[in-house]
Amino acid sequence: MARLKKNGEIYYNIAIFGREQAMDLKVLYRQMLIALMSSVLCTPVLAGPSTDASADAASALDSIVVIGKQVKPESTGLAGSLDVIGRDELANERVDDTMELFSKIPGVYFSRFNQGLINTDIAIRGFAGDGETPHAKLLIDGIPGNLHNGYSELDQLFPLSIESIQVYKGTSDARVGLFNIAGNYRVQTRTDVDMVELDASVGSFAAKELQGYAGIKTGELTQNYFAGYREADGYRDGSNLQKSVLHGRWAYDFGAQTTLAVIARASHYDSDAPGYLSKAQSRSAPRSQASYAILDGGDKDVNGISVHLDHAISDTLDWSVKAYVQDYQRERWVRFSEAGSLQNRFDDQDHRGLISTLMWQLSDLWRLEAGADAERQDVLEQRFGTVGFARVRNVANVLRNRQFEFDSSGLFLRADYAVEDRFGFNVGVRFDELDGDYVQFSATGVPTSRRIYNFGGIVQPKANVFFKLAEPLTVFANYGRSFQHPLSADAYTSGDRGARDVSGNNGYELGAKWRAAERTEVRLSFWRQYAEDEFVLVDGNAQNVGKTERDGIDLSANWQLSETLSAWANYTTVDSEIVLPASARAALIGNALRSIPDHTGSLGLSFQPNSAWSLRLHLDRQGDYYVNEANLGGKFGAYTLLHGNIDHYTSIANVPTKFSLQLNNITDRFYEYVFDFSENGTDTIHSPGDGRSISLSASVSF
Repeated sequence: MARLKKNGEIYYNIAIFGREQAMDLKVLYRQMLIALMSSVLCTPVLAGPSTDASADAASALDSIVVIGKQVKPESTGLAGSLDVIGRDELANERVDDTMELFSKIPGVYFSRFNQGLINTDIAIRGFAGDGETPHAKLLIDGIPGNLHNGYSELDQLFPLSIESIQVYKGTSDARVGLFNIAGNYRVQTRTDVDMVELDASVGSFAAKELQGYAGIKTGELTQNYFAGYREADGYRDGSNLQKSVLHGRWAYDFGAQTTLAVIARASHYDSDAPGYLSKAQSRSAPRSQASYAILDGGDKDVNGISVHLDHAISDTLDWSVKAYVQDYQRERWVRFSEAGSLQNRFDDQDHRGLISTLMWQLSDLWRLEAGADAERQDVLEQRFGTVGFARVRNVANVLRNRQFEFDSSGLFLRADYAVEDRFGFNVGVRFDELDGDYVQFSATGVPTSRRIYNFGGIVQPKANVFFKLAEPLTVFANYGRSFQHPLSADAYTSGDRGARDVSGNNGYELGAKWRAAERTEVRLSFWRQYAEDEFVLVDGNAQNVGKTERDGIDLSANWQLSETLSAWANYTTVDSEIVLPASARAALIGNALRSIPDHTGSLGLSFQPNSAWSLRLHLDRQGDYYVNEANLGGKFGAYTLLHGNIDHYTSIANVPTKFSLQLNNITDRFYEYVFDFSENGTDTIHSPGDGRSISLSASVSF
């Protein structure tokens, strides 16, 4: 602890001495990472099995690294960078944006737009996080959570309602097709019972939050409820927000073989937006609102219901089916620059689907898994120029007025083989198809119809291999093919339906995981992905950048240093390259893709000297990135942020109570999101991130 406090003082002093010391801060971060890794590799291998037998069995051949203690990961058969963060870590967070809960997960990086309902998205494996290359599937309780354009919609959840977050970075997961280009995010909400928990917090920028959870089991019926409300003025002027969520789950056990559950959720989010600043403004007045953006803002509603049936047909055959209906409605008023005009943007998306999975244990060595899924998206997209808050319906101001159906369906088959937790592999194949119709309305309301391109059957082979070289050491490898599909109008044509194909993406990963009983986990891997005819979106317009290559190294560690002190660390490098540009963009060969940091990393420390107190520190690092494929105008976006929590556990009137102090960006470092409209770095827009903040909270459970 003394050493860490000393480092904490160094960071504080650097912040005082000014931004010219930023490179020293980066070097210091890397030195800390090396020191922590060295301590892990020098930790002796402890004799004896883990005290958590179920966790050992689940991860005997898996490459999972767990952040947090209240997680018992299930075996997935996925070889690669698979990380889980548990409720004990999530429950300490007080965030305006639920996506911030991913900040401790290896290899995840952020695009913090901070523009009202367009607030934050995340990315992995060398893809951009600002919606230009949708690339990862979000699943909440197994139900898709992506908008049609690929954005992840997670503001329908609060930290207290989440049991765990799992991130898989790779191409070898056969269970998911659409948007599963570089991996997937799986969020599991709470189902624990005999528990009522209430949490209230106040913080900087007039933040106020209330969360409540209840889990009740009566006979064969299990009920889980959550309600949450948050409001805040925001770090920047003009960034007020209000959000609320109601969530319920009702599950009934029909004997030992069958469970039927219904999950319903309603959420509302309303926020002003501070607009984007010039580079000079972002440095001189980072908390200001852009003068032209005083009317910016919007709201969104996410409502959904799903039915989950799990049935054991026999001792060796299990079947699960999920059916869902979801509605995403978003209205935004936005102006991007002084020269631009105010736009009204409205989306209404109805998604409904069915997911079915069958798992058959053929023998002690073999298991077969098969699945099918289908989803229909009914989407209305509108963008209008305005006078004040009134739409103007003429040729110049009807920027987008379209309605379409987008259908996706998929099948997968996977065979798993394992020998006594020593050797295992699985091979699988997935088939996806896309279909749909599209209508474009003119300024006078005249419709023009199109049909989706004939992409045909999209075949994606998958494979995962594990081999335990010794009791603590497992090596692994994976391979998979995934696909990137055109979005919105770009997926449809009025001409030759066979004139276009999806962008194929091939990836593999090689690595090893070292696990010394329950004390230490270290995972190191090298990964690479190739894409063909990849497109990026710039202001909603697809641009083909040709053949691309991405690769990097993932390093993760989690270990218990003593009975009171635990730590985790991760570091990921990312390198992207345009290998063979589209014919019209030949000058881009060898350049990096836009909006992709060259590295990410985190350090975490948890100290609990006794049952009454705990201290957590989290150091979060992200590298810089180019803002266009031409790699002109410099690099932006790098930061190193230090966060901390102090928790005190006590009892008031025999009710367990926890008081928490959370500090974010302790050293008040400047960081920002940057986008370039000019394609050459001459017209960048900047959105500064939050400065130092503090929150106080109290929670009771009974």
